Amino acid sequence: MNREQLIDYMKSALAETMAIDIDDIDENTSFFKLGVTSIQALKVINKMRRKLDVEINPAAIFEYKCISDLADYLMTLI
Repeated sequence: MNREQLIDYMKSALAETMAIDIDDIDENTSFFKLGVTSIQALKVINKMRRKLDVEINPAAIFEYKCISDLADYLMTLI
């Protein structure tokens, strides 16, 4: 999976989890500004764990402030 595919998957997972349109998600907007709750963040991290088959610290979604930053981090794990 390349970085763009990873970003697309994360946007899709986040849109599904938050029940919003994928077009409303910009990969450079902070999770906070997108309105992501802690529970939603954990759900997205769990989806990413299953998809990538890697261990991801749940705190990563708070350390990396947007999808783009989180994707950069996840690319180092896969």
